[in-house]
Amino acid sequence: MKFFNIFGLIAAQLLVHLADAQGCSNVVLRRDIMSLSQQEWNQMTYVLRRMNDDGWFRYFADIHNYEFGNIHGNDHFFPFHRRYLRDFEEVGQRYDRNFAVPFWDELRDSRNPAGSPVMSSARIGGNGFGSCVNDGLQSGWTMSFPNPHCLSRLYDMGNQMHSWYSPEYIYSVMQRNNDMHGFRENIEFSLHGSVHLGIGGDMSTPYSSNDFAFFLHHANLDRLWDQWQSWGHANTIDGRDRFGNPLGLGSAIPHYGDPIGSTMRLGTGRMCFRYVGGSSSRREQSALKLVSEPVASNADSADSNLARLPANLLQKWFPHVNHENGPLNGSNSTRSSLSPSMPSGKKMVYPAPLTDAWVSMHRFDRAKVEKAMQEAREFVDDLNSANYLSPY
Repeated sequence: MKFFNIFGLIAAQLLVHLADAQGCSNVVLRRDIMSLSQQEWNQMTYVLRRMNDDGWFRYFADIHNYEFGNIHGNDHFFPFHRRYLRDFEEVGQRYDRNFAVPFWDELRDSRNPAGSPVMSSARIGGNGFGSCVNDGLQSGWTMSFPNPHCLSRLYDMGNQMHSWYSPEYIYSVMQRNNDMHGFRENIEFSLHGSVHLGIGGDMSTPYSSNDFAFFLHHANLDRLWDQWQSWGHANTIDGRDRFGNPLGLGSAIPHYGDPIGSTMRLGTGRMCFRYVGGSSSRREQSALKLVSEPVASNADSADSNLARLPANLLQKWFPHVNHENGPLNGSNSTRSSLSPSMPSGKKMVYPAPLTDAWVSMHRFDRAKVEKAMQEAREFVDDLNSANYLSPY
C-alpha cells in the first residue's frame, strides 16, 4: 500500500512538470477592471455581447448549475473555478486573441460595495429595477438559462449592500492557513458568499455565472489563491470531494476531467494567464497591498498600520507580520493599543453573515459556518479594541 501511495505522488508531480514543459504561446495578463482604458472596456463589452448572443453565457451557466454540488462546500472549489474561468477566457479569445478576464478588487470596496465604480453604468451596472439590470454592461441583455429572462440583481439591503470582508481579514486568513482545506473553507464561508449574496438576483443562484460580476469575483478569488500559492503552497492540494474521497494533484476536476495538477501553475500548460502584481514572499513589507491595493493616498499606511498592532494580536491574526516586523521601538510586547502616532484611517466593521438559505443551498456544515463568522466578528472586535485604523 505504501508503494502505491508513493507511486501516486510521483505520478502527480510528473503531471505538474509535464504541464510546465508544454508552455504557452500567448500568456494574457489579468488586470484590475478599473485599470482598463475606455477603449479596452469597449472591446471587452463587444466580446462579451457576442459571446452571449452566440449562447456561451447559457453554456457556462448550465455547467455551473449542473456541477454546483460537486464544486462548492468541498476542496474542488478553487481548481474547478480556475479551470472554468480559463474555459470562459479561451472562448473569449475566439473573438479577440488578447481577451483576458479582469478581476474586481472587491476587498478595496468592502465598506460600501454598492458605491463601487465597478457597479456603475460605466462598467457592469448596478442594482436591478424590478430586479432587472438596466444600466452598464448587461443592460438589455436576455439571459437564456434556465429560461429567457433579464439579468437580475437584488441588493441585500435594498439600494445598498452589507459590508463585505475586509482586506485585513482575508490577509489574516491567508497567513493563518497552510492547508488547502482550511484556506478554501475560510474563503468560501466569507468573501465568496458575501459578494454573491450582496449582489443577489442571478448571483444568488446556482446559475450565478449569468452575471459577469461572477467572473470578476472569481477571478479575484483565483488571484488570492495564486498569491497564497506563491507563499509556499505551490502544489498544496488536500481535503476531500463532496463524497469524502481524498483529493490530490491527480484527482479529476468535475466536468473537465483534467487533473488538478494541471491548474496549479499559471503561465504553463493550459493556464495561459497571469495576474498583474503579486509576490513570492508574504514576509515583504507590502504584502497586504498585494492582497488589495488601497487608494493612492493611503498606500503607504496599509502595512505599517498592521505593524503597529500589539504583539499578541499580531501573533494571533498576522503571525508573519509579527515575525517580519518585530517590536516597534522595542516596546511592542507590552503595548495593549496602538501608538498615538498611527496614521489616520477607519474603524473596522462587521461583515455580512451568510444566510440560512445560502448555507442550505451549499449544504455547508452550519456549525463550521457559525464558527467562521464568529471568528470574523472576533477579528473586528480585537482590531477595534486596539484602536487599529484601516486605510481601506
